[in-house]
Amino acid sequence: MVRVAVLGAGFMGGTHARAYAAMPDVEVAAVFAPSPGRGRPLAEEIGSRWSDDMAALFADPEIDAIDVCLPTPQHREATEAALAAGKHVLLEKPIALSLDDARALVAANEETDHILMIAHVLRFWPEYVEIARRVGSGELGAPRSGFASRRQPFPAWSALFSRSDLTGGAVIDMMIHDYDALNWVFGAPRAVTARGERNPRSGGYDQVQVLIDFAHGASALVDGGMMMPESYPFSSRLEVLCENGAMEYHFRAGGRSVEMGGGVNELTLFPSEGEPLRLAPTQTDPYAAECAYFIDAIREGRPADRATPADALHALAVSLAARESLERGGETVQLED
Repeated sequence: MVRVAVLGAGFMGGTHARAYAAMPDVEVAAVFAPSPGRGRPLAEEIGSRWSDDMAALFADPEIDAIDVCLPTPQHREATEAALAAGKHVLLEKPIALSLDDARALVAANEETDHILMIAHVLRFWPEYVEIARRVGSGELGAPRSGFASRRQPFPAWSALFSRSDLTGGAVIDMMIHDYDALNWVFGAPRAVTARGERNPRSGGYDQVQVLIDFAHGASALVDGGMMMPESYPFSSRLEVLCENGAMEYHFRAGGRSVEMGGGVNELTLFPSEGEPLRLAPTQTDPYAAECAYFIDAIREGRPADRATPADALHALAVSLAARESLERGGETVQLED
């Protein structure tokens, strides 16, 4: 039995807690929230208990792992405390809001014999996994250029989105999904150039276009944000052009939020010779898949190398460089190696 405490009872905390509760031989030992308003109903729903004492959860010898779904400014402190207490940690993205905090968590990961995994969910999304697998195999040749988008109306499921000082705005909190996916496919990013506008609802850059330069001359454009009309369904894309073919993925939810059913979910391979091929990867819930991967790594005593703190640091570096470029009127920002 693996016993997990979930810190946070918002959308992601609830998503992770429900995923663990559905797994065999996994127990949600507690749901932490500062007040019972959200924490207690979620805990009761999954047969757990609500706690407002984080330190007690870290000190509990019966708890094996901590799932951190707290506001991003609290990520470093909670994660360092959990690791120091001998717990395995799944940390919701982004890893942090500053490179100093992110580097501290990378260092903490290198110094511990426990697992620290970052919940970059696209690394478990079947179509993104298939694109990364095929490009990584070399069957399409080297990747040349990419395009990613992520668009939605202003999120209604958390009041935090009105506080860009707590989230970083869409250029960080939302688009970091696409930066990480592109890093996964193209490798280390080298430079970032961005355009966009601030949102009066949050004070942050919530509509952006970000050009990322990679090694070997490849580049990719990321477009999107959370300033779409209320009638607009959540949508995302990933397109990769390689030397010997291309792949395109288009997802459109049935409504304004990603979890709504229906819509469009299409992955297509365009070979250099022959007809386009519609691909159909086995469908799994990516949030449940990432939580299951974390639990399996604990049970098997192996590193969680599919979504590492170092990967998350690279994605955050692109995010912060994009915001810096925006603040500097669109100047190109070089990234450190």
